[in-house]
Amino acid sequence: MLETDSLKGTQAQDLIESLNQIYIEIHKAQAEWKKVSPFQCPDGCGCCCVDFEPDILESEALYLAAWMLYHQKDRAEAILSGSFEPHTQSISGCILFNPDSPYHCTVYEGRCLICRLFGYSGDRGKEGEIRWKPCKFLPIDVVSVNSRFHRQLTGDEMLEYFGTVPPVMSDCTAQIISLSPDAVTHRLPLREALPKAIGKIQMLQRLLL
Repeated sequence: MLETDSLKGTQAQDLIESLNQIYIEIHKAQAEWKKVSPFQCPDGCGCCCVDFEPDILESEALYLAAWMLYHQKDRAEAILSGSFEPHTQSISGCILFNPDSPYHCTVYEGRCLICRLFGYSGDRGKEGEIRWKPCKFLPIDVVSVNSRFHRQLTGDEMLEYFGTVPPVMSDCTAQIISLSPDAVTHRLPLREALPKAIGKIQMLQRLLL
């Protein structure tokens, strides 16, 4: 659940709600792909998150900030004040990653775009053709069972084998950039972007009271 009524009439509300619609469409497309894909992320894996911190756009940061202020307000305010203590002290990893939890991501429903796409999205080749390759972190037993597909597949091959293709990472990114074209060059690491977004939302909420 995402609450934006406290931002009513602001650009921040428009960005967050528009991004929410894009996330919903990504989820639907991935759900169709997961039904037919021979590869699924193993429960409790999280290898793709280890020592990884996404660089994010302001719209992604605002979305995550709004989600945290609604669902994890104390944590959000600790991040803003600088008193937040991550579960991992890695200087290169995500501050919201918990290596001791079986789910690892502590903000799963509010997570950023790349975190939603990894493993269940394709890309485009030099000629714009859709491609997809299974995650490199898949366990060997999963790979061996599906060895026929453990390679880069073309869009035509995916349509032949599975009848559909996954969402394309660059296409999804372009959709989000279109929400705020001027912000495309203003990506920041999550640990820098998130406090700014939390502070911005709280400032807007105070002004709108």
